Amino acid sequence: MIPRSKLSVLAGLLGFAIQAITFASAAYDVSVSNIYLTDTETEVEDIVAIHNSKPFNVTAELEWAEEIYDEASSNLLVWQLFIDGTQQAEGTVDLNDSRALPTSLNAGISTVEKSGEHVVEVKVQLDEVTAENDRAYRSFNAGASFVPLIFVLVLASTTQMVELSLGMGVFVGCCMITGTITAGFRTMLDTYILEALANVDHGFVYLFILFMAGLVGIIEKSGGLIGITHALKDYVKSSKSAQSVSFFAGLVIFFDDYANTLVAGASMRPLTDACMVSREKLAFVVDATAAPIASIVPISSWVGFEISLIQAELDKILASDSDPDIKTTGFTVFLETIKYRYYCIYMLMLMPLLIASGRDFGPMLIAERRTKVYGRTDGGPGAALNAEGEVLKSNNTPSEDTPCKWWNMVFPIVMLVVYIFYLLAYTGDDGSGSQSFVDKMQNADAYSALLWGTMAAALTAVGFYLIQDKHMDRIIFFNVKGYISRAKRGFASLKNKFRRTPDQDENTEGEEEVHARVLMSYSEAMTSFLLGMEKIFGAIVVLTLAWASGAIMSAVGLDRFFGEILKSDALDYRMLPTLSFIIAMIIAFATGTSWGTMTIMFPLVLVPSYEASGGNANIFYGVTAGILAGAVAGDHASPISDTTILASMASECTLLNHVKTQAPYALLVALWSVLVGTIPSGRGAYSSGIAALMGFVAMLFHVVFTAEFAINKTGRYDIFTEIYLRFAREKDELLQLKEDVKIAYETGEPVEMALKKSITHEDTKDVSMSKTVVIDRIGVTETNRSATAHECVPINEDEDGVDLESSVKDEQAPLDDDNKIQ
Repeated sequence: MIPRSKLSVLAGLLGFAIQAITFASAAYDVSVSNIYLTDTETEVEDIVAIHNSKPFNVTAELEWAEEIYDEASSNLLVWQLFIDGTQQAEGTVDLNDSRALPTSLNAGISTVEKSGEHVVEVKVQLDEVTAENDRAYRSFNAGASFVPLIFVLVLASTTQMVELSLGMGVFVGCCMITGTITAGFRTMLDTYILEALANVDHGFVYLFILFMAGLVGIIEKSGGLIGITHALKDYVKSSKSAQSVSFFAGLVIFFDDYANTLVAGASMRPLTDACMVSREKLAFVVDATAAPIASIVPISSWVGFEISLIQAELDKILASDSDPDIKTTGFTVFLETIKYRYYCIYMLMLMPLLIASGRDFGPMLIAERRTKVYGRTDGGPGAALNAEGEVLKSNNTPSEDTPCKWWNMVFPIVMLVVYIFYLLAYTGDDGSGSQSFVDKMQNADAYSALLWGTMAAALTAVGFYLIQDKHMDRIIFFNVKGYISRAKRGFASLKNKFRRTPDQDENTEGEEEVHARVLMSYSEAMTSFLLGMEKIFGAIVVLTLAWASGAIMSAVGLDRFFGEILKSDALDYRMLPTLSFIIAMIIAFATGTSWGTMTIMFPLVLVPSYEASGGNANIFYGVTAGILAGAVAGDHASPISDTTILASMASECTLLNHVKTQAPYALLVALWSVLVGTIPSGRGAYSSGIAALMGFVAMLFHVVFTAEFAINKTGRYDIFTEIYLRFAREKDELLQLKEDVKIAYETGEPVEMALKKSITHEDTKDVSMSKTVVIDRIGVTETNRSATAHECVPINEDEDGVDLESSVKDEQAPLDDDNKIQ
């Protein structure tokens, strides 16, 4: 028998022999698994399409069959780069210089000059082993990257079909990067639309939207939406007060723009409808409040994302400059940029000025007139329509015996806010126990917090409704006697199930009617939840197409086009805050995502701007703020923005009407942000505080001198619309609306009511004919005049004869002391 010690020695010798044989026979087996290109000017990686005459760097990814060092090899990896079969570059990699075999190699820089398909090929050779791989790319001039965006905008404005416009934009872009119609069609479906659906972050958004819509459906069924309208009717009696409440709701829900948009839009819609506020104006108030407030408040779902992007670039700066003149943490830089975010500040100034004055201009003024002049309480012509072209009607209204109480909306919404706040802090807790609340908010997982919080609020709402019984138009909480009585009746029903006669059934049903019943049963809650989700399916389709459209804009290189402008050596560094704002705005407009724009812009601009300005803190903060504010501005004006779509969905306003009415305000604020904000601030003409004051003066000037009342003595429009009327061909509708404004001003009543009174003494035939004219003119029937359920809030329009200046007092409506339209 062999001793154990000798066995271990023999095993060791055998293992050594096997290892020696393996090394002696080892030979490298390498392959080129993938090729990707990086734009050298903007450093955008893995580009999908090449721009003519623009240099790109080629990277080849390598795979090794065995990561074993071969001593018998030359260990010299030779590579060659070919473009369309022509060698462009070559080089070698010495494997002895690295402790591990390389997984990628830089295969050189090249360009193409002609549009069309080009094959990029990389060949490698190591001793006797050769490997190669190639990849086809399409190239075109940089200016052609605007083509998909132009298709979207032109089709949207001509067809008024946003789904078609976005889909065609994605299709055209796919055709550009594939080269054929059939390949473009396949790529549109199996790459861009599928990836928009499969993206994990998008999945969180889908579920959050669906759960939020389901929550709104439950609240609607409980009578909460109608109840809050009734509760506020003694306080909110005019368009002005309804808009003020909506604006205030947007400020209160500051912690997330998605939650802000959906909650404020859905909860305020019945109230603004009853006060004859157009759906376009509600969508604007909701949308234009959400992102500006969420992006600048230090406690929100935006903060962590923004700080992470800033910190990544700060780390690069600190690596080369250990003692910079700027703040060295992402959060402190974030705080410094707040005063430079002129677009967000000016927009939050403009909103209350417009509401307080009762003035508007451009398409928004027309939308408000179409609603107010004709006394429409269904949201006006901008309200979302169903497939038959009719105003959306809810199939989820509360039953006739349901008491509509305000707390059935307020409680679930308050719980939603509490849950989301708590979960933001919970997901941002690193377990150290030393974090402040602000630190937790910075590290929070906003997507998870919103998703969990919304579902928790929905379940809480169901539980809250289950503890309420309704009986004879009143609510009974914790109706213990009712629970006992209900249990007894249920037991008796089971006991007598097979002995009951038809007469007994009728008597039992009659008795059941007089007993208190639960406000909302579990089955009713589930049905309402699903009906709520059903209403927003169209918006989810648009949102998916918008995400796909944003991806194709980047694929064709629109982001690189603007990045090259920003990195030009000929630029005056003092203009960098302005250019960063403008280009961020354009990219956000084209891609429809403010967060995506920030992700693109920060690596592109922040470090180069710091270096170009010699470390000037004012320029660095201005550029950072320009990116953050420009992303929000472009988001507001974009028809493919997710928040724009959500705002129109929550307000039940048609998307294109929302974009058309909001875009002029966004562009106006953006213009003044540049003229009195970024340009003088970047040049050091005055401080950011003076810039904020100048912005307020500019907003006040436009409200007083370029905006106009919805109802006025002459019926005139704002100056921009009046100029348009001088050159427009199809202006009959606007001219008729102008005349109807005069009638509404003189009578102090909506036009339809005024014309009804003027024909009361005519014969029946004339009355019928006259009423037909009225209905044809305003496009509204008796069935949609009062879209809100139950009682409609009495309207007192107090803004139509009120101006900020005394010069227009002679035009105030002679109705009563307060000049209100009853």
